[in-house]
Amino acid sequence: MDGTSEKPNLEELKLQTKNGQPEQWTKEHPETIIPPENLRECGPEIAELELALLEFESTHPLTELLSITELTSKEAPNNLIRESAKQALIPLVVKLTELKQKTNITSDKYRELKIKYLKLSRAVGIINNNQVHHNR
Repeated sequence: MDGTSEKPNLEELKLQTKNGQPEQWTKEHPETIIPPENLRECGPEIAELELALLEFESTHPLTELLSITELTSKEAPNNLIRESAKQALIPLVVKLTELKQKTNITSDKYRELKIKYLKLSRAVGIINNNQVHHNR
């Protein structure tokens, strides 16, 4: 980069890219693979996540979240219903990621839990052009 812009251009990104990821990202976030014999037993953590998913849904009614369809990015932090649900998603996705990376969870069970998580995440939605999209 020439120092005049904050974003690298396409050619610079191509030069930085190795195996589909920028080299800097790979250096800062090395992928650690845990040998299968060192993975934690997934059962208790699955139960914990399933309970947390149920608690989320009882605390943050999906019908109310789905009814939020118009919202600007500036207004979003002031929408207490959506903002509290958005913040409550963070530990859920962290736990889901840990389950996949650090336990002996099967791919089928992981997929099942991810589908449940995505249902909640989509209820919160993504803001784009002052619209809350619940289908992404």
